[in-house]
Amino acid sequence: MKKKSIRYALGILITVLALWLSFRNLDWGTLKQSFSRVNPVWVILAVFTVLLSVYIVGWRWQILLRSKAHIPLTDMFRFNIISQYVNIIIPARFGELLRAWLAARKYSLSGSYVLGTILIEKIVEYFIVFILAVLAPVFFTFQTKLKGHTIAIVIFLILISLLILAIWKRSLVRKWLARLANIFPGKLRTRILDFLDKGMEAFTLLKDIKMILLVVVITLIVIFSQVITNLILFEAYGFKLSIFEALILQLALLIGMSLPSVPGKIGIFEYTVVLVLSMFAIDKSIALSYGLMLHVIAYLPKILLGFIYTTNLHISLKKAGKEIELDELKNKTGIKPNPDAGNEG
Repeated sequence: MKKKSIRYALGILITVLALWLSFRNLDWGTLKQSFSRVNPVWVILAVFTVLLSVYIVGWRWQILLRSKAHIPLTDMFRFNIISQYVNIIIPARFGELLRAWLAARKYSLSGSYVLGTILIEKIVEYFIVFILAVLAPVFFTFQTKLKGHTIAIVIFLILISLLILAIWKRSLVRKWLARLANIFPGKLRTRILDFLDKGMEAFTLLKDIKMILLVVVITLIVIFSQVITNLILFEAYGFKLSIFEALILQLALLIGMSLPSVPGKIGIFEYTVVLVLSMFAIDKSIALSYGLMLHVIAYLPKILLGFIYTTNLHISLKKAGKEIELDELKNKTGIKPNPDAGNEG
């Protein structure tokens, strides 16, 4: 409880700071004028690509679960929208547990197995985002001949090698990590090793080369669709920026959104956009206008659809949370939860 309170307090502090930095020394006239110049056709197209990316995520999840059940893409889309809706309105990651619970309950699947597929998704996403962030200087090298790309390529090759070892030589990698983790205190060392071990265990589910390639390719498509959203909104604002700048912005947003904040990532989202666009000589007031518009486009459709889906499915987030907690208790202890203790099957 204390940790949650600290995280919430830190989230509020970061949000207030980000909002202050975003709106400090702002030209309100330029901000208002920039909104009036936005091309609505491009905005509508950007909304479409936002929802398309959710659909693609559902396709990836369907592939990971296909050995256990054939779940229609419409259901996958619905579960992912609900998950993202919950993650937006609640400053935690309850949405991922909720979508696992929804799929497991509707299709009589093992909750732990479904969660394992979500873990695979997340690890692949984090790994690819990290690789793209490392390789970002390479992308600019082709345009501006910046130095340092050799180091980025070396790091990329090292990461690929570690991934291969984590899949096929898990025990060896764990032994190395255990030695490295000795520099940390006991409890922290145990947590780090448990986290890394679970991650490697998830990757062992991907020993099928075709499956690995398919999941990686689809994940790249998901990220690319988000980059396209940025690029489309560049057109709406008349920015003369390329797909490389759109990629840098998306990577910065993916990293920035991992920070603690209030629901909806208010403040952090906008300031991340302002920081990145300022690197490309975009006026701060116009950059903030872009950030506000992108925030609405990325979140509002999911909030509206998520609310509709949760209402139509008669989902009580409080009740679902209790059932998820009981399911986790069952998985950890092997003890069957007492139905009279508030669990409704």
